[in-house]
Amino acid sequence: MNSARLSRIGDLLNEDGLNYSVFLRAYEVAAREDLSSSELICLALGPSVVIGGIRDIAAAEVPPEVEASLTYVGDSGARPSANVLNSVHFKNLLTEILADLHKTITESQRVEQFWLKDGHPAYPVFWDFAYLFRSSNKVTIFIGSSSD
Repeated sequence: MNSARLSRIGDLLNEDGLNYSVFLRAYEVAAREDLSSSELICLALGPSVVIGGIRDIAAAEVPPEVEASLTYVGDSGARPSANVLNSVHFKNLLTEILADLHKTITESQRVEQFWLKDGHPAYPVFWDFAYLFRSSNKVTIFIGSSSD
């Protein structure tokens, strides 16, 4: 996952929104067979996170959830800017991020979805997702959320 692209789309979604803030990050750690998924998540996000659950997920389920989250239109009290969502710049970045995600999925031998019970890096309100992608040489943790 390209961290610079994630930052750019996060910045765009935060621009001119109403009570709306987006958090998007990808963390990479070396693959280690001796560590559980929970341990790898804590290694990436810090020891203060409390994992609420982890489950295997079909790779095909990931891109639609990520796309639906990033294109969330909100409501009258909290939302990203419609101008941003409709901009060519946003649409191009979204396409690039989904391509990065597809590449990460393709390189992965296992995809897991997880949720945090406590210690989330950004308090989720409107949407959130969190995935762990295991490949032969690295683990990628992709987490995103939006709040007010």
